[in-house]
Amino acid sequence: MPRLTREETQSQTRERLLASAKEVFARRGYAGASVDEIAEQAGYSKGAIYSNFESKEVLFLELLRSRMTEEITELHTILEQSHSTEEVLSALRMQYSTLERQVTWCLLSSEFQLQAGRRPEFAEAFAELYRNQRKAVAMLVNLVAEKTGKTPVLGTDEIATGLMALTHGIALQRAADPKSVRADTAGKALELFLTAALSEIQVPHPPRKSK
Repeated sequence: MPRLTREETQSQTRERLLASAKEVFARRGYAGASVDEIAEQAGYSKGAIYSNFESKEVLFLELLRSRMTEEITELHTILEQSHSTEEVLSALRMQYSTLERQVTWCLLSSEFQLQAGRRPEFAEAFAELYRNQRKAVAMLVNLVAEKTGKTPVLGTDEIATGLMALTHGIALQRAADPKSVRADTAGKALELFLTAALSEIQVPHPPRKSK
């Protein structure tokens, strides 16, 4: 096999550390997770973390940033592969119908929120990540509207906030009560919300000329 470049090796190391961090933070919580355990589970020494991330807090934020980027990429792929309103909505419903994918991230998000409540510096970086995510989702809503011939009946920022809140809140309920909250609830709720938030474009008829 060809030898990896330095940049490829570093990227691989970061990915392994982030994967390990996701599991350890979800299992231990932010306060209970240790840099040593994250590094050991990934197969590295503690030095590998500090050579890639300034601190445990920076690693924590990078974990959320990478997940947000991944989600936006997945949504872009859905739009590229869909050619009608029905295809877009069906694909989004399927994307979010396996809540188990979202549960870990929503639990981690609660950990992020707790940390933000304790440290103003962290809270600022945390809020910035969510602002950027809302902007990205709002841009996707505009793309959906253009692709399907619809027009938003709410501001796209408001729609983005609603979509993000739906997935987060329903996944948390699923984590707390999996027997009562179906795995496909989020997908169906997102489809219903987006359908209601986008309406047919009404083309105004020119006024009739009086004779």
